Amino acid sequence: MLSQRSKILAQYFYILSLIFLCGSFFIAFTTYDLISPLIIGYKLYGIADYLWLLIPIGIIFYLLLFVFRMYLNLNIKDFKADIPRFFEITVIAVFLIYAVLFMFKITYISRLFIGYFAVYSFLSLVLADYTGRKLVKSLKRSGYSMRNVVLVNGDPAGKVSGINLKESIESQEYLGIKLIKEMEKEDLVDLDYFVLNNAVDEVIFNVKGDEIEDIRDITLLLEERGITVKIISNFIPFKYSKIAFEKIGGYPVISFYTAPEDEIRLFIKRLMDISGSIIAIIIFFIPAVITAILIKLTSKGHVLYKSKRVGKNGRLFTFYKFRTMYTGSDELRSVLIEKYSKDGIEIKLKDDPRVTMIGRFSRKTSMDEIPQLYNVLRGDMSLVGPRPPMPDEVEKYSIRQRRRISMKPGITCLWQVGGRSRLSFDDRVKLDLEYIDNWSLKLDFVILLKTVPAVLFTKGAL
Repeated sequence: MLSQRSKILAQYFYILSLIFLCGSFFIAFTTYDLISPLIIGYKLYGIADYLWLLIPIGIIFYLLLFVFRMYLNLNIKDFKADIPRFFEITVIAVFLIYAVLFMFKITYISRLFIGYFAVYSFLSLVLADYTGRKLVKSLKRSGYSMRNVVLVNGDPAGKVSGINLKESIESQEYLGIKLIKEMEKEDLVDLDYFVLNNAVDEVIFNVKGDEIEDIRDITLLLEERGITVKIISNFIPFKYSKIAFEKIGGYPVISFYTAPEDEIRLFIKRLMDISGSIIAIIIFFIPAVITAILIKLTSKGHVLYKSKRVGKNGRLFTFYKFRTMYTGSDELRSVLIEKYSKDGIEIKLKDDPRVTMIGRFSRKTSMDEIPQLYNVLRGDMSLVGPRPPMPDEVEKYSIRQRRRISMKPGITCLWQVGGRSRLSFDDRVKLDLEYIDNWSLKLDFVILLKTVPAVLFTKGAL
């Protein structure tokens, strides 16, 4: 319920932000219209020629607000925490607007106007955030769409969840949550009387697992009265999992998951994979052809290297990349691992005798990974995700390390932009798990941006 309210409230803020952005658009054009004659001596185009820009501007800013997950934590009273994120959104949005103008070869749009709009749009986002928070706070204080909550603590009171639950509930002011009473489990008789004589929308039970049976009758009674019941699931000892609730065959089910399960955002991620792969294939088509020719001319064997890799949750798929080693090098792998590997799982040699001259260059520039774009288009891999391991590597994984394959593998991830081959295997696993636990569309976008300089300057590559 809280997550749904948060998402709905975020949509209102998105709309308010777009309204303020439209205002900044007209202010930017007015500024440009007044100043341009002073700079170039005459006016250029009227505002009618610029109005169509509002469509891509609205789409770009809306998607960025969604990707950055803005306005989903409005319990944070200090809106200043959002200002740096608004700056990031503005910079990316202006870059994308320039990309649209360049893509469609639109030259009459003044860059001076875009500059003014960049400044005013940033200010408008900040102002919309501040205004929206004040408006929502005012509406909630007046009782609009307010949900009255009763908190029932188990034994010992206030220590079951390990957090100050009362304070957490009271911090949901922006979501219209109001704690009207806190009581102990021993006072359940008083709870029914209180519900009958007061406006109560939901009751939250903060109890241990062995206390569930004690509240069974009162929860059924609350259900009969149409009161929402919530039970804190702190009695299930999961460390990393996120929680979702659903029904299977009419029975309520609590789902605990570590890998991302948000179908909407995963669908957007898939669209990003498809569009990004197509664009990358077009850009790198000629370098890929040159690389393939050089591989064929300088060493015997196939141009492409194919091997079985482990995908999401143990699914096997055929992995493609440009061959960087001499034919038959796979036969030496187990010998070299036994001789040089510290962890017994993988081997990273600075002067690997198996690697060809062209292979060294293509590895440093990551040109050998271009064929993996085909894996992304097939759906075996993603642009961003943990690197796909070999089956024999997975067999040696510890229980903790195996969580690394709980998400679809990718071409680049955190460790590719933070050290690449210089990092130990344990460090790379740690970064992969950090990525899985903190995944978001924004994180994917940031990793893709950081991958470009990491590849161009061959940082950490062997």
